[in-house]
Amino acid sequence: MTGERSEPVTRGVGTPVPAPRLGFRFFAAPAGQPRARRGTDVVLLVPALVVLALAIAAYPPSSLEQSLESFLASLPGWLDPVWGFLSDLLWLWALVLVAIALVRVRLVVAGQAVAAVVLAALLALWASRLAVGSWPDITDALFGTADARPFPATRAAEAIAVILTVSPHLARPVRAFGRWLLVLGCVGVAITVSPLGLLAAVAVAIAAAATVRLVWGTSVGRPGLDEVAAGLAQLGIFPRELGEAERQVAGVFHVRGVDDEGRPLMVKVYGRDAYDSQLVARLWRRLWYRGAALPIRLGRLEAVEHEAFVTLLVRSNGLASREVVTAASTVDDDALLVLRGEARPFAALEPAELDDGLLRDAWAALRRLDALKIAHQQLDPETVAVLDGGVGLLDFGTATVAPTDAQLAGDRAQLLTTTAAVAGSERALGAATEGLGPEGVAELLPYLQSAALPTSLRKALGRAEIDVDELRGQAAVAVGAEAPELARLRRVSVRALVQIALFGFAAYTILDAAAGVDWGDVLSTVRDASWAWIVFAFVVAQLPRLSQAVSTLGSVPSSMPFGPVYAMQLATGYMNVALPSNLARMAVNVRFFQRQGLTAPTAVASGVIDSFASTIVQGLLLGVLLIFSESSLPLELPAPSGGFLVLLWILVGALVPVSSSGCSSAGCGTRSSTGCDAGGRTSAQPSPRCAPPTSWRSSCSAASPPSCSSRSHSASSPVRSAPTST
Repeated sequence: MTGERSEPVTRGVGTPVPAPRLGFRFFAAPAGQPRARRGTDVVLLVPALVVLALAIAAYPPSSLEQSLESFLASLPGWLDPVWGFLSDLLWLWALVLVAIALVRVRLVVAGQAVAAVVLAALLALWASRLAVGSWPDITDALFGTADARPFPATRAAEAIAVILTVSPHLARPVRAFGRWLLVLGCVGVAITVSPLGLLAAVAVAIAAAATVRLVWGTSVGRPGLDEVAAGLAQLGIFPRELGEAERQVAGVFHVRGVDDEGRPLMVKVYGRDAYDSQLVARLWRRLWYRGAALPIRLGRLEAVEHEAFVTLLVRSNGLASREVVTAASTVDDDALLVLRGEARPFAALEPAELDDGLLRDAWAALRRLDALKIAHQQLDPETVAVLDGGVGLLDFGTATVAPTDAQLAGDRAQLLTTTAAVAGSERALGAATEGLGPEGVAELLPYLQSAALPTSLRKALGRAEIDVDELRGQAAVAVGAEAPELARLRRVSVRALVQIALFGFAAYTILDAAAGVDWGDVLSTVRDASWAWIVFAFVVAQLPRLSQAVSTLGSVPSSMPFGPVYAMQLATGYMNVALPSNLARMAVNVRFFQRQGLTAPTAVASGVIDSFASTIVQGLLLGVLLIFSESSLPLELPAPSGGFLVLLWILVGALVPVSSSGCSSAGCGTRSSTGCDAGGRTSAQPSPRCAPPTSWRSSCSAASPPSCSSRSHSASSPVRSAPTST
């Protein structure tokens, strides 16, 4: 191919050269492209099931929904054909999608659509069975006849499931058009069926579509190589050859090529159909992790501009990286970044090539990046590479030029784990100590955790069979530092989700108890009450919390402020509503003591002491009330069904292990060692402080049980021989 090559760097980000359009694309990617399972489907599946369960629990419709249905029914009758047409739009669009998939020989897409219909129908029938109590008529439900149950709208659920399942395979303009049809169709279903039935139908459809997509996967949305070549031609670049790169990243299509002078090119295509997945992934990380996470850029051209800017910045300051040729958008709304230069990532190097000199150069490159106040945030064996005879960095799409100290420390932790994945822990720690010094390594230890590492790096560590926690321990030993407290990088953890669930359960318990209260009687009682006595009773009611706070302060070995301890007692009173008293009190106490700086064993011991003391005091108060009041406590227990003999055998079975447990501490100092040796001979060495009575005989025969000899010849755990009858 011929054509003028654009001058490197000087072109920058500009308007594309006018060129004819490539034509309308219905599907996002050519047939036969790889499919991927997306985490967004899991995010959609779980809430959909929760909403469906709530909708089932809310059936039959409440008075509020009945009022809404009455309002919708009062709409002018001449609009009924409009609502019916809108509801039919769902099935019309679903059939169009399946038909085009068959015409374009997208059999996988058609198969997913059929699977979504079947799964949505089964799930809708099951939801109707749970809500109403009986199975609906299958024909009426599947085809949406006039006699079909309004909950859920099974026919609408089937169509919506097809649309949602096929949607990720479609080009972006087609998806946008389908969303408008979906919204209009849902409006029609809400009016012609019922709002609650529509809500359940949407939940069923989302659950079915997400399940099918998780099982099959969806198109990654990469453009074809011909489309990439056409886009480069619009920018005035005519490479000799193009091919897919070995490494691909979600949302960015990497293409390797060679320019007209034989120099290697790397083309990064931020496609309009694939960038959405990267955007969702970054948004999910922003929600899950604390602090400044990966930047969220809504525009593809903005992402290309940013990466080109940072790459130019680091290269102009002496850090090895690829050369920027151009960055622009095409008339098809794809953003392209063209880089030039040969790079050999650490992941592609042979073990013999990866010497200690390269490891030292990697730390030197990171120090230069730190000096520029730039954080890379995605270091792994693929982004640390050999360029122009030295070690440099690649892929600055997630870099930030205004980093926090945590982000800079995260880069160091990522480089340490990167070198450990390719060169081993020992060599990696040696290079890190040489590059940062012992103090520098100690400072990065709180960030040496899985939450600070990108997914690609965690996979590389898994292939190298390196555990991050073990690596952190080895690093602490290597620099003579204590095991650090890990930085809190996760915004949401499993423990936090469990705590939220427990809080919700406790709130539900309180609300459920409050629902059974006759508030009319309460208001009438309060209206006739003496407010002076109410204030006095409120003050007196706080006294038990004050005494409990004093008791808690006495159970810990260190001094604590009284105010937080009193607040903890109030929290304990709230927890007692939903959980057993001792369990709630102990759990809250232990967690409170840990937050106050006590070690885990001390916190547990203090919590147990406080709870046990509370139980003892409550027992004493109960005894005093029974003695000095007219109250009585019935203690009659019914005998077992088997009669008194069964109860007697239970008592005997409980007392036998106690009676054979050995000599008590009050009766023995150094216990005797009486038993049998291996030959069955008697071996008795009574202690002067605990001599066996003369009426006892310590003798064993060879036929004695093994336990007899096993209890002998042990000065550390001697056992007194059992008495025998003559």
